[in-house]
Amino acid sequence: MSERMKKWVPLSWLTVLCCVIAAISFADVVVAAPPVPDTPTRVDGLLYARAFTLENGFSFDWRAERPLVTEGTLLVLEVDPDLIFPREVAEPVLFVGSHTAERISRGNGSGRVVAYVPARVDLSVEPIWFGRPELPERVDAATIAVERQLAQQAGIVPLHQSVVVSARQRGGEDASFDSRTELLAAAQRLIIEYVEPFADERE
Repeated sequence: MSERMKKWVPLSWLTVLCCVIAAISFADVVVAAPPVPDTPTRVDGLLYARAFTLENGFSFDWRAERPLVTEGTLLVLEVDPDLIFPREVAEPVLFVGSHTAERISRGNGSGRVVAYVPARVDLSVEPIWFGRPELPERVDAATIAVERQLAQQAGIVPLHQSVVVSARQRGGEDASFDSRTELLAAAQRLIIEYVEPFADERE
C-alpha cells in the first residue's frame, strides 16, 4: 500500500465515523419529540405575574389581526413539558382569556414557560390553557372564541385566587418598558431565574 493510501484510509474512516455520529444525533432529536398531548388542557400552575406598559408599542405577531401592543402581562407558568416541546409544525396555542400569549422560553423539559399576554388580564377570572395545535399567526378572534368554548366544555376554569395572588406578589409593581427589546430582556431574566435551573436534556 502506498504512503498516500495509508494516509487516506484513516482519514476515510474518521469521516465515516463523524457522519455516523451526526446521523445518530439527528435521529435522536427526531425520535425525542414526544406526541402532542390532547387539548384543550389547563396549565399546571402560575408562578409569576406582572403587568407592564410600553412607551413604544409594537405589532403582536402571534395573532392574525396583529394588534398593537402598548401594555400586557408577563407570566411564568408551570405546564406539561410536552406541550411546549419545540416542533417544526403547528403547536398547541397558549391562551389567556380572550388573548393568545407569546411564549418566550423554549420547551426544554423544565415544565416551565415564560410568556406574555398583549393585554392586562384579570387572572382571577380569566382561564389559562393550551388549545388545539395551530400556527399562532393564523389565530384570530373567531378562533379564540371557539377555543374558549372548547375549554369551558372541558371544565377549564381560572386558577385559584390564592395562586394568582402569590404570583402577583412575586411580580411586584407594574413595570414600564421603553420597547419590545426591554420587554424581552425582562423575560430573559425570568428565564434565568425560573426556567433554566429546572431544565433537563430533552432538547
